[in-house]
Amino acid sequence: MTPRPETPKGERTRGKIVLAAIKLAARHGFAEASFQMIADEIGLSQSAVMYHFPDKNALFAELVRAIVAHNHEVVAGLISAEDGAGRRLLKHCVGNVLWALKYRRQDAQILILLYYLAGRGRNFSELFTGMIEKGRERIREHLLAGVREGLFALKDEPAAVAETIQDALFGAMLYAASAPEGSVTPAQLERKWRKHLAALTGWADKDVSPLTA
Repeated sequence: MTPRPETPKGERTRGKIVLAAIKLAARHGFAEASFQMIADEIGLSQSAVMYHFPDKNALFAELVRAIVAHNHEVVAGLISAEDGAGRRLLKHCVGNVLWALKYRRQDAQILILLYYLAGRGRNFSELFTGMIEKGRERIREHLLAGVREGLFALKDEPAAVAETIQDALFGAMLYAASAPEGSVTPAQLERKWRKHLAALTGWADKDVSPLTA
């Protein structure tokens, strides 16, 4: 379905709908988060919500897009221009898990829903596959940069190593989003991912300073 053109006011309304939908879906589950509940949350009519999102598939796709964009923004904020490829890859991995930990009650719950729904419908499966493939590509770019910089000695093709890292990373994010409170700490994450990346790339991080304050 072709997206409706949006005015600036329409874009703001669309953003409010998405934020309300994320909040309600995280709290009640996507199946239970009805258009009427979303409308009530932000003081609109149900028809106004459906003007922007004619069906739940369209709404869920926008939820995933918004959450992924927020995730990218937060993780990118950890990386500085002075970082080498190894440090960038480490920050990418640790930053993603910290994001899932920090937003475990809201945004990260949508990732859990998407993982669950991926086996229950083509639209959800395509959303999940697309998200994972983009994640693998970002990791592959870090790996190739590390090879160019002479920091990595990969034991397999970059695409295969990227797949291994992405699979482990997504699993760690799911765990962080659902594990008991306090069972995951930034210091533990840094130690784990330093060891994991060293085993896969041969990289040793000479900078032992904490990644985050």
